Amino acid sequence: MAKRPNPRAIKAARTYTVEEAAVALRVSIGTIRTWVKSGLPLMNSRRPFLILGDALRSFLEDRAKASKAPLREDQLYCFTCKTSRTPMGMMVDCIPQTVKTARLLGLCDVCGGTCNRMISRAKIDQFSEIFCVAFKEGQCA
Repeated sequence: MAKRPNPRAIKAARTYTVEEAAVALRVSIGTIRTWVKSGLPLMNSRRPFLILGDALRSFLEDRAKASKAPLREDQLYCFTCKTSRTPMGMMVDCIPQTVKTARLLGLCDVCGGTCNRMISRAKIDQFSEIFCVAFKEGQCA
């Protein structure tokens, strides 16, 4: 899967042609044109058509916010369903990731795929009350 374009690569006070925007965000020209069709404002009174940096930044930030999937306390994110789901039998594995974080892994109740949630290690006790947690060995950075 490709990386998401970084809105901070765009200068808000500058205008971009379609080609310049594509180079700045490291995406194809076709991607920029698709975004224009899906609502990215374009200054098209004269050629070359220009995109305001501020409008492009806002468009990318709004798309990123819309793609977020808020989770309730009893849910994990299912990679297959691409939505929030409860794990089968409320059973999860807790795998340490860093000194401060851990990953909860379970199986989706609907499709059987892998479900995931990153949590703070300080909140492990809180999630242990909700889920049946099995602690696994993991990489600690």
